Amino acid sequence: MRLFVAVEMNESIAETMRDTIDDLRARVTQLAPRARVTWSAPDRIHITVRFIGEADETKTQAIRSALGPTIDAPVFDLTVEGVGAFPPKGPPRVFWAGLTDGRDGLLEVERVVSHRLNALVPAEDRPYAPHVTVARVKEAGGLSRAALFEGVTGRHFGRVHVDAITLFESRLSPKGATHVPLQRSALRR
Repeated sequence: MRLFVAVEMNESIAETMRDTIDDLRARVTQLAPRARVTWSAPDRIHITVRFIGEADETKTQAIRSALGPTIDAPVFDLTVEGVGAFPPKGPPRVFWAGLTDGRDGLLEVERVVSHRLNALVPAEDRPYAPHVTVARVKEAGGLSRAALFEGVTGRHFGRVHVDAITLFESRLSPKGATHVPLQRSALRR
């Protein structure tokens, strides 16, 4: 199984992001027709807290036990706003939506989750940079960030009340990934 831990988005944010994804898709088509971009489906939009990767049934059960029914981090509200790309220079590889108010709460959740999983899953080499993935760029094809993001960099998508994290299995297929929730762990009230 291919696993990850995430914060789920609410339907309101997903719908607002759908409009932005459609807008950016049209801009990419117009500005860089040779670009190859895989767009996130609004119903699969989430914030990854910890990528786990491949795990067999035994390891999956250990991960589920480590996450437990609760996470010792307080519930919080998180604002999703702003659009940009990684890396900051050179051809873009990821288009993202940013996180503002409540970001510290998310960093605390990641710290607790990572502490619980460190014995089972090696930590990533890079620091945690929370965001919502809007698209993955396979071939930039001459994309200009300035023209692509003009007028949308400060777009406000809404707020999500974060009261749990979800362990997902990502099932890959030719039609894209399907995210299957395996377990929810509540945050402290």
